[in-house]
Amino acid sequence: MVELNHNVANVNSDGVVKGAHGVIVGVKVTKAGKSGSKIELKNGIVTGAAVEFTVYGEAVQDLGNINRRFEAGIYADITGNAEYLIIFK
Repeated sequence: MVELNHNVANVNSDGVVKGAHGVIVGVKVTKAGKSGSKIELKNGIVTGAAVEFTVYGEAVQDLGNINRRFEAGIYADITGNAEYLIIFK
């Protein structure tokens, strides 16, 4: 029943998703963007934090079972006009 413990954030601009440690369990591209649209998920709460992984938003997609731990918070750095749903705990 761990899935009942998840949070979601709908993001389309740079910003902090979670200010403390967390785990990203999924990313969904809910609105496709233009060529080159992407989200860089960073381990920290500032734009200069280290990039953990990147998801390209040129097509609608559903990426599950990621389970990537972020020790220092989760920051979303977005390029382009796609929209993303971040599922985390």
